[in-house]
Amino acid sequence: MLKSLILCLTAFAMVLALSACSGGLDKTALIEKYSNKESKFIWVSGMQVHYRDEGIGELVVLLHGTASSLHTWDQWAEQLSEEYRVIRLDLPGFGLTGPHPHDKYQVNDDVQFLKEFLQKLLVNSKPQKLHLVGNSLGGRIAWQYSLAHSQQVKSLTLMNSLGYPQAQWPPAIEMAQWPILDSIVANFSPRFMFEDGLKHIYFDDALVTQKLVDRYYQLANFPGNMAAFPKRVKAKLDTHSDDIKNISVPTLIQWGAQDEYFPVARAHDFKRDIVNSKMKIYADIGHLPMEETPQQSVQDFRLFLDSLLVVE
Repeated sequence: MLKSLILCLTAFAMVLALSACSGGLDKTALIEKYSNKESKFIWVSGMQVHYRDEGIGELVVLLHGTASSLHTWDQWAEQLSEEYRVIRLDLPGFGLTGPHPHDKYQVNDDVQFLKEFLQKLLVNSKPQKLHLVGNSLGGRIAWQYSLAHSQQVKSLTLMNSLGYPQAQWPPAIEMAQWPILDSIVANFSPRFMFEDGLKHIYFDDALVTQKLVDRYYQLANFPGNMAAFPKRVKAKLDTHSDDIKNISVPTLIQWGAQDEYFPVARAHDFKRDIVNSKMKIYADIGHLPMEETPQQSVQDFRLFLDSLLVVE
């Protein structure tokens, strides 16, 4: 706790010192920069949700984590869209979707949002079950969704997922949970804090390029996202772990062994609690296996889906 306090206060001081350098970024410019020809927008719950829908075949839905965006799945989507229909989206409060108009950021709110998004997007599609994949916060939403709507979920993949009580949070999240500091975080976001934070998320610092830091920093400054961040991380995300034992859909657990904040022991907890689940652990990989080892992680995912066909 003392270490966390020191980190928070140090970051607070640096934020104050550099706050004059922080400014809002233009919405139109950000949309132009971080969307592409595959990008689409759809109105759901008062938000213009940014998503991409690529490929044809069985449906795979990819959910990103806190402070991230659909871009984290670029390499997976490129490979999987060759034989699957791959849908990914910016969750409320992140990316080009922007904040929820009513600040609904509890997990149940995200589950309801995802249900409405899929209903609206797939209204003219042939009914089919989906393969649901989530990293970090996205994993927390995914396994809760699989409990609430198991009849819609053909498989569940959890990648360095939230699910059990956290011993510690990344400093930015911890800061945003504290009174007074939360209002600072909501208004000021120096770029250096993003670079430092990402070097703790990725195991290999070489992956933290200037382009990557720009993306995280600039999308965090999409209008409304910074103000939403403290509300987002104050949601009760590491609760209800007893419910994990009720997950009944086929489940794959993928985990980077060098995750500083989501220790590999949590992967074994998921494996223990989810009957007949499968697990893949990646050495020298941090919090984002889909980016840090895209070829191996997507291959393991494909093999997992192939094993479901054998069972059928």
